[in-house]
Amino acid sequence: MERSQVNSLAARAVIFGFVALLIWWVLPSGGSSEFKKMSDAMRNARSWRVHSVVNEPTKTVDSLTEVYCPARLHSVTKSLIEENGKKYENDSEVVWAEGSSYTKTEQGWVLSHEFVQQSAACSWGPRGTDALLAQMDTIATLGKIRKGDKREVGSFACRDWIASLQELGGWKDVFGVCVDSEHLPREVFTPDRSEVISYTDWNQPIKIDTPPSEEIVKTWR
Repeated sequence: MERSQVNSLAARAVIFGFVALLIWWVLPSGGSSEFKKMSDAMRNARSWRVHSVVNEPTKTVDSLTEVYCPARLHSVTKSLIEENGKKYENDSEVVWAEGSSYTKTEQGWVLSHEFVQQSAACSWGPRGTDALLAQMDTIATLGKIRKGDKREVGSFACRDWIASLQELGGWKDVFGVCVDSEHLPREVFTPDRSEVISYTDWNQPIKIDTPPSEEIVKTWR
């Protein structure tokens, strides 16, 4: 009788352990769940502004991009690169609208027509242009996501989530993202904050005009 009870308890313990393991395997962790919600929220977003700043010893980049889906984008970038004791500065400005790309030069705007009618940013969301967020699927499959502190970015409250991947020396942080209550990123950053990408104006009306026709100096078809 006692042996029967012991066997029954052991069997229940095995079943309980198996069920617990199954639940742990099937249900996403808090970080994985938050990344999925963020991915869905970004995919459904129709407009945003993103300010990217890179500050490294030999390179600085400051870029502001405005996106208004389905087919308008405006980007201004200033960069400075030091190489072999020399400094190289580059300023660029691009407007993309309904399959037409306008690139600013010293002489004026150059217009080129493309077959694609939707910008990559609108096709893929911020993950299509943000190299850090582009790693989200890899992190969700092979990495770890841990919860960080609550803080404010601009005037918006958000919580940090830190994404890591395993390397030969152990787990290494890849990037962090501060996510607001709408599951949208407010700031994406590298562990050393040498690159910080700030997001604002989610789903707000953003007016993006094409350059005046008199300022277009060349057209490619």
